[in-house]
Amino acid sequence: MKINKSIVMSVLLVLILIINFQVLAKDLPFEIYKQGVISFENQDWSEADHYFDEIVLNDLSYSDYLAKSIYLKTILLAAEIDKNMELKNIFSVGVNEIPFKEKNRREEFALKIDNYQLDAKRKVDTLIGLANYLVANLPPLEINIDIKDNNSWDYNPEWINQIKSGSLLSEAKLEILENGILAEKVKDYLQLTLEAQSFNNLFVVKAEEGDNLYYLSKKYEVPLSLLLKLNSHIENPDMIYPNERIYMPKRNYSTINYPAYFYYTSNISYQANIKRKDDISRLVVKAYQLTNGDMSDINYKDLISEVEIKEYRDKIKMQTEQIRLQDKEIEEIKNKYNQLIKELQKVKDQTENKTNNPGVKAGDYDPTKDPLDY
Repeated sequence: MKINKSIVMSVLLVLILIINFQVLAKDLPFEIYKQGVISFENQDWSEADHYFDEIVLNDLSYSDYLAKSIYLKTILLAAEIDKNMELKNIFSVGVNEIPFKEKNRREEFALKIDNYQLDAKRKVDTLIGLANYLVANLPPLEINIDIKDNNSWDYNPEWINQIKSGSLLSEAKLEILENGILAEKVKDYLQLTLEAQSFNNLFVVKAEEGDNLYYLSKKYEVPLSLLLKLNSHIENPDMIYPNERIYMPKRNYSTINYPAYFYYTSNISYQANIKRKDDISRLVVKAYQLTNGDMSDINYKDLISEVEIKEYRDKIKMQTEQIRLQDKEIEEIKNKYNQLIKELQKVKDQTENKTNNPGVKAGDYDPTKDPLDY
């Protein structure tokens, strides 16, 4: 049976197009973003960062996936900055517990402190740059992400106490500790900056001893008002009996709460690098204006006030210290003056004693000696 050449060519052309599309699809923003989210959910931070960077650098179409990638990357940056600042503080406690004679270990701790601080400052520069993209656009983004309750980088809390006591961890343990703290920070920043837009797919949980609807609303991140409405069969929301059925809505999707997002990312940036005060102030004020002053539970004024007057506070503190030093110097001068009076009185007494008692030895008083030389 003869096969029509045109049919063969058509099939081959279709196959080539399918293969080319599959190859190209791997480089499309939504495919890269999907891989980034999977890595993010699996707490593979370096891989997630790689995928988000790829979109940021190459998505010239300025798609929603670019904005979503920037959001997740800045959340990761804020969490890393927070983690670095926490570990810097932990090592700062530990270095004070190391005896001065153990110079090498003190130097290792000092190096860790400097590295954490330097890394935090560098990340602030990137975070501010990326956040400015969002503040210029404020796209209404839906974020679907599932961060598991378990910490894939589970660490022993005793390791922190070990560092605070002046003991070094092995590099393997320190890596687990760093990533474990980072996982906690990422979850915190997601919860702080995302808000639920809709709920569906009810499921049932059984109450445990001591539960109440307020506690459950926090645990499952569900508005208390919605939980009260769905569980009208409960007469007293503060008193739930063990094994009582609680109807719980599952969150469908979330969107970025921009006032909260700019507040928390700016706050940690300011803590890590005060020298970027002006850039951070502009970012906060611009975000506040664009969100129509909707602060929700966030007090922008406190942060702006803190950013603006921190330098003034530092000057007052410095002046207070200078005044304290001046008072100390004045007290020292006063003591020297009193000592001078005593010396002069002593010279006067010796002179009078020589005049009234010619038998006093010449060595008792030397008129060439400067009485002010004390």
